[in-house]
Amino acid sequence: MNTKIITFYLFVGVLFLSIMFVYSLYRGKSGFSKTLGFLSLSLEIYLFGYLMEINSSTLSEMMFWNQIQYFGIPFFPGLWLLVCLLYTGHAKGLWEWKFVLIFIIPVLTFILRLTNQYHHIYYSLVELKDIGGTTMLYLSKGLWYYVQMFYVLICLVLSTLYYGRRYINSNNEEKTQFRLFLLATLPPYVALVLGTIDITNIGIDYTALVLPLCVLIINIALTRYNFLEIKLMARERVFEESQNGLIILNKELEIMDYNQASTKYFNWMKITLKSDKLTNLFKDDDGIVTCVAQRKEGVFQFSVQGEERFISVAPKEISSKKGTVGILLIIEDVTARELTNRKLLVMARYDDLSGLFNRRCFLEEAQATIKRAKSKNEICSVLMMDIDNFKLINDKYGHSCGDRVIQVFSDMLRSIFRKIDIIGRVGGEEFSIVMLDYDATAAYDIAETFRKKVEAMVFDYNNQKIYTTVSVGIAVLDDQHQSFDDLIRCADYALYNSKQNGRNQTTIYKIQD
Repeated sequence: MNTKIITFYLFVGVLFLSIMFVYSLYRGKSGFSKTLGFLSLSLEIYLFGYLMEINSSTLSEMMFWNQIQYFGIPFFPGLWLLVCLLYTGHAKGLWEWKFVLIFIIPVLTFILRLTNQYHHIYYSLVELKDIGGTTMLYLSKGLWYYVQMFYVLICLVLSTLYYGRRYINSNNEEKTQFRLFLLATLPPYVALVLGTIDITNIGIDYTALVLPLCVLIINIALTRYNFLEIKLMARERVFEESQNGLIILNKELEIMDYNQASTKYFNWMKITLKSDKLTNLFKDDDGIVTCVAQRKEGVFQFSVQGEERFISVAPKEISSKKGTVGILLIIEDVTARELTNRKLLVMARYDDLSGLFNRRCFLEEAQATIKRAKSKNEICSVLMMDIDNFKLINDKYGHSCGDRVIQVFSDMLRSIFRKIDIIGRVGGEEFSIVMLDYDATAAYDIAETFRKKVEAMVFDYNNQKIYTTVSVGIAVLDDQHQSFDDLIRCADYALYNSKQNGRNQTTIYKIQD
């Protein structure tokens, strides 16, 4: 048998596959392109080994090159299937154990072929045959050879089914491309049958002869009708380069895929992101898991190197004609937004100068507290305070000095009164306090304590000692004064009496007043 034509054909095939490997691996950016590159490499090794085998003259040389082929032969069916899954969009369902499942047979085949001389499970007999004047290597098939062939058949059938399904569901522009993919899957069936049955009994590897043609057809499909590859590359680039964390989950909340940004956000949470169930990653904190399970957005706070960080978690359902097939989890850094919102909230509720509740917020909180105290028949007191002669301080020392007095006065309020007391700045130098569980006597005692502390306080401003006092009015929730407005009016009237009676004193409102 003249092997020159086969040798030339295989040489062209090896050259073509080498070019495809280099181009796919180093020029292609998508996972599909890189997988196609590894498929080309496995076939290149396979064909080069077979090329050298049929051009060898001794049994030892032929066996050496036959063994070299098995650095590629066991793996190309799995890579062929993986290329199909990636291109048809079915690779999203692959996670670690399924990926291992695809390549466990090839790994075992590689090991068994490498050690065949010790057990003969893969090839039961090795001999040379003279075929038309050409010495050919003839290998009798062992048990594991048929296991590998069955594995090849499964990969081919699955690839055909997936390409066929996409062909049926594709538009007119894409049908030509998938027609070529389907055409590329047909010759290996013929080669598989001929190689397994070996009707000719001449030891020709038919699969090695048809694969270059199949890869050429795939290459034509990709270069001339490259609609889906462009889409895949664009989508993958957007996915990988997004500043937001993007995680693809299946319906059981198992992580299918994620981009690089996701790892950063999980590092903030001190969690190593990997292909696992979300519930396994968040064993100690199920807040995010709850959001995902309930399809609700949520904002979560973390401390990262001493700084506050906020992320938003937004689960979006991935749907197909059959319904929900998975979840796209979008994680976004919203630290700037949340800090801004917090500042706006503080500005809306608190007085800038004193740090106490502003008038609007104080009135809201005080009214709600008094209403609750009334409904539960609880004791409640309201204090109105006014810094005496504050206008004189502003006029004599300036407004910056007056601001300083307000700040120190507010700090003293926070130090004397309880955290549960509602304290607000309701005017320029006027303050108000609502205290639960304080009757008139208790309210008077703490007001006097505060008044005396203010009287003894020396305000130091620009090396000048400034003294001031405070006048206080008190009203208590009772049968005669049931409403919020009544209590404020009565406390204000008591404060007026303190001012009229010489300032720097505390007055409790009485009905005869």
